[in-house]
Amino acid sequence: MKRGPLIALIIILVIIAVLAILLVVPGSSGNQTVGTPNGTTTGTGATSTPTSTLTFDQSISDGVITVSYPSADFGLATNASQVLVHPYIPPCSAGFTYCLYYTGGAYSGTTFESAGIRIQKRTDLATQNQCLTTEPAGFGLRPVIVTSTDYAASVFSPLGDAAAGHFANGAVYRLSYGKNCYEFETRIGESDYGNYPSGSIQQFTPDEQTAIQNELQHILGTLVVVSSGESVHFPPPPQHLPVD
Repeated sequence: MKRGPLIALIIILVIIAVLAILLVVPGSSGNQTVGTPNGTTTGTGATSTPTSTLTFDQSISDGVITVSYPSADFGLATNASQVLVHPYIPPCSAGFTYCLYYTGGAYSGTTFESAGIRIQKRTDLATQNQCLTTEPAGFGLRPVIVTSTDYAASVFSPLGDAAAGHFANGAVYRLSYGKNCYEFETRIGESDYGNYPSGSIQQFTPDEQTAIQNELQHILGTLVVVSSGESVHFPPPPQHLPVD
């Protein structure tokens, strides 16, 4: 055989081999999507509600402040008997003026138990300093404080509670406006995965906890001072705060 045709055949075979490799090896072609689309929340267990699709169709107001919430995911109670979920650790501790508690089903079948926001007017905290700096009982936390033209706000975090294989975490926010002091406590409760037989339940994952935390934060983000229409911006809750 002449060398010319042989060389041409070898070149053709090499080209075919290179094309085959490009078609098979992952990541060798363009148009790849990396990460998660904006506005979605992912988890390894139950499907979480994307915060971008929440519809804040209901609101509560005492004439001083207004808070909106999505009725598809949250119920409203003004006393303990109106709270229609009954986990071991309730979504709101006692003494609330309003309780916004999670009623959605995104985390059913997991160790998630409850989530809520307790809203309470603190008439016992008469001054701005008392409102912003009085510690939640038993925690010894120092607040993070922000001020605005019309109001001041603070946050105490992290807060936790536990009992008989059940535990909760959250934060306490305070709003001082004029002579008014309001307290908002977020809480997420779950049960210990070790309490259940293997395979009988899914664990409430960190991603899912972040998703429900985001929902609570979005509700707090709707807080408005009625007289001025000004939105209230709380300081973000740090995970670790120094103690006194």
